[in-house]
Amino acid sequence: MRLKITQLDSVNEDAMTAENRTAYLESDDNYSVVPYKDKQDPANGWAMPFVTGHRYRLHWESGLDFDEMKVWASERWETTD
Repeated sequence: MRLKITQLDSVNEDAMTAENRTAYLESDDNYSVVPYKDKQDPANGWAMPFVTGHRYRLHWESGLDFDEMKVWASERWETTD
């Protein structure tokens, strides 16, 4: 199933009433959708940009949550000290 993602920064969430937060999270207009890909081969992964310094809400399209998901920066974007 597809993965749904929306930006949900704490400053914006804190300004919402409980009803507004529920309405925001239930509206498909606030989400981007990442299509499903067969993951038999680890090299067949997803590449998607995330803007650093923001918080996101991710969940599977049917509403089922996941137990584990790994996200890491591409070697191209990692910084060294």
